Amino acid sequence: MLYLLLAFLVAFLVCYLLIKNADKIFLDCKEGVQKFHQWNAIRVGGLSIILSLFATSGAFLIGRKDFASLHFYFILSTLPVFLGGFLEDLTKKVGAKQRLLGGIVSGLLAYFLLDIHLNRVDIPGFDWILSNFLLFSVIFTSFALAGVSNSVNIIDGFNGLASGVAIMVFLAYSYVSYLVGDFFLLYTSLTIVGALLGFFFWNFPFGYIFLGDGGAYLLGFLSGLIGVLLVERNQEVSAWFPFLLLIYPIYETLFSIVRRKFLRSFSPFEADAIHLHTLIHRRVIKLTLGNKIPKFLLNSFTSPYLWFMQILGTIPAVLFWKKTYILMIFSLAFIVFYTWLYFRIIRFKTPYFMQVPVRVIERSKD
Repeated sequence: MLYLLLAFLVAFLVCYLLIKNADKIFLDCKEGVQKFHQWNAIRVGGLSIILSLFATSGAFLIGRKDFASLHFYFILSTLPVFLGGFLEDLTKKVGAKQRLLGGIVSGLLAYFLLDIHLNRVDIPGFDWILSNFLLFSVIFTSFALAGVSNSVNIIDGFNGLASGVAIMVFLAYSYVSYLVGDFFLLYTSLTIVGALLGFFFWNFPFGYIFLGDGGAYLLGFLSGLIGVLLVERNQEVSAWFPFLLLIYPIYETLFSIVRRKFLRSFSPFEADAIHLHTLIHRRVIKLTLGNKIPKFLLNSFTSPYLWFMQILGTIPAVLFWKKTYILMIFSLAFIVFYTWLYFRIIRFKTPYFMQVPVRVIERSKD
């Protein structure tokens, strides 16, 4: 509990200091296809997360935890992917390909520092390749971690969205880590939750500070790396557990690539404003509430809809973390539901159940 409290306090205080004293270089711009705020906000909230994690790593060392050195190497491996995003936050000159490369470098660094790479994904045949060809396994793991890093950045569009999703993910990791007796991953996941809560206080609902690319890429990499560690260190955990747990950001990314490349015929790396979260903001929240509530609340009201999407993956993942075939079925069900929902909204046929909460709010104001 003390380590979790330390993680919370460090992130909370760093966010406070950034909000009170940050230079203009830390401010997020208000123009762009993926910008939905009209107020000054600090863009480098990821700095609070990484500093919190280093602080807890030092506390583990002082407390003589047997996993203290492992935790330090774990945090150290995240630096390339974090710095790639953080430099983009500061300069606006680091492209998506360069940030993706940072994720790959972090994945390789995790292999050298932690001796970790995927030996199984619980798919017959493919597992044999991963187990017998080390180079392929290391490269595959590095690309997978980079992909998950990018996927969390993709969904980071509204107050509390990415951080709320990440809190659910790391709480789920904490629970399963406890069940299998992996105290390194239990402590690590819980301290990440503590850091996220310290950030979340300032981010939702008022949006004083944003994760930025540094924070979003960092959280994505951390969520992927803990998933790999949990699967490789504990054979009873299905490889489909972290996949289903992260299926919302992962499928959002894969769907966006297909949509951009094959349906709209332009680069998958080019930003657009028709992600699921932006459609919900424009065609559910904004279209219904309009100017009836402050703009920052229009932004914040969007996130709970996407938290629900995350819950659809989190609950079955936690319930059936050992059961590969059940996890596969739920993964397929999520993909079908997401795709159906996306095309319903983009065709202006938003399901009624998504409009009910907004109408309740409208009636309560009348």
